[in-house]
Amino acid sequence: MSIEERQREEKEQRRQSIIDAAEQVLGEKPRGEVTMSDIADTARLSRSLLYVYFEDMEDIFFAVTLRGFRALRSAFEGAVAQHEVGLMKIRAIGEAYIRFAENEKVYFERVAQFESRAPASVSDGSYYTQCLSESDRVKRTMTEAIQAGIEDGSIREDLDPARTAVVLWGYTHGLIQLRAHKGSVLRERLRVDPDTLMDYALDFAGVALSGHCEHPAPMSPSALQQSASE
Repeated sequence: MSIEERQREEKEQRRQSIIDAAEQVLGEKPRGEVTMSDIADTARLSRSLLYVYFEDMEDIFFAVTLRGFRALRSAFEGAVAQHEVGLMKIRAIGEAYIRFAENEKVYFERVAQFESRAPASVSDGSYYTQCLSESDRVKRTMTEAIQAGIEDGSIREDLDPARTAVVLWGYTHGLIQLRAHKGSVLRERLRVDPDTLMDYALDFAGVALSGHCEHPAPMSPSALQQSASE
C-alpha cells in the first residue's frame, strides 16, 4: 500500500469514526441537545478537526441518516427475498419496517426527520443527495413488490404501484409513530390496544391491496397466503 493509499484509508476511517460518534450521541440525547463538542468528545477528536471532514453538524447527521436508509433498504430487500407472492412481499416489508423502528431507533428517527423536511440548499454529491437516492431505492423496492403482486394476481390490477408504495409508506410510518408516541392515549381514551395495532394495520392494508372485501375483518397472513395461491 502506497503512502497516498494509506492516507486515504486513514482519512476514511476517521470520517467513519466521527459518524460512529454522532450515532452514539444521538442514541443518548435528543437531536436538539446534541452539540459538535459532544461528537468531538465521543470521537476523541478536536472540534476543529470535525470541520475538516464535514461542513457542519447537519452534514454529520445526514451521514448517519444515510446509514439508516441503507440499513432500511437492506431490511426491505431481505424481507422481499423470503416470499414469492407479491402481497406477502409487501406484508413482509411492513413487518420489517416495524422491526426497524423498534430495533434501530436512531436510524428510524433520522429517516423520519429526513422525510419531514428539506434543507435550504443542496450541493451535488452531498450526504443529503445520497440520502435522497437511498430513499428512492427504498420506495422502489416497495414499488417492485407491488408490481409483482399485480402480475401474480395477489394485488389488485387497478392500483398504481408507485403511488401505492408512497401511500403505504406514509400509512405505516404514521401508525408506527402514533403507537410510539400516543400509546397510552390509544389505550386509555380510544380503547385501542397499541400492541396489536400494527398487525391489524398490516391486515387492513392487505385487504385493501388484494380487494378481498368479502371477509368480515382483515385477513390473517396465512389466509392472505392461501387466498393468493388459489
